[in-house]
Amino acid sequence: MTEPGGEPEPHGLDDWLRPFFRDSTLVPVLLVATGCFTALGAGIIAWAVRGRSLAAIGALVLLAGMSADAVLRDWRRHGRLGLASRAVLGLWALSAAAAAAAVALGLA
Repeated sequence: MTEPGGEPEPHGLDDWLRPFFRDSTLVPVLLVATGCFTALGAGIIAWAVRGRSLAAIGALVLLAGMSADAVLRDWRRHGRLGLASRAVLGLWALSAAAAAAAVALGLA
């Protein structure tokens, strides 16, 4: 559906995320969201690895499974990684780097 005089309504996750990467006024929102998800992921990774908590390990396995499922579905559907899949993989990389830095600095 299109609004009168507007753009078509977004249908997939890639369509919803695209404006955050293209519109310069949304870059601060993107940076804050990235920081929040990175901190959350780093906390879960550090807690699972260092604390050996069963709840954290379960959360890590669940998040990794959901991420892998989303990336594989995107790969099968398009034959390439879309914007959402690249964002998920980027967040995992940032989270792993932040967790490693926290352990190296003695914060975790």
